[in-house]
Amino acid sequence: MVNTKLKKLLGCSLVLLALFNISGCDEGPMEKAGKAVDEAVEDTGEALEDAGEALEDAVEDQKKKE
Repeated sequence: MVNTKLKKLLGCSLVLLALFNISGCDEGPMEKAGKAVDEAVEDTGEALEDAGEALEDAVEDQKKKE
């Protein structure tokens, strides 16, 4: 009797574990949105860095002209 319950419990646990592993493989809409936000933040940071470098270059050029 205990052996049968243990086998059922073990079987159910394995099935649940398999379901969790399968569901973890799919990329859901929130994960896609998070990745899009990460990329946008990274792109914005790079654009700001480029703008800062361009501003520094412009300041240096202006100093040389004076």
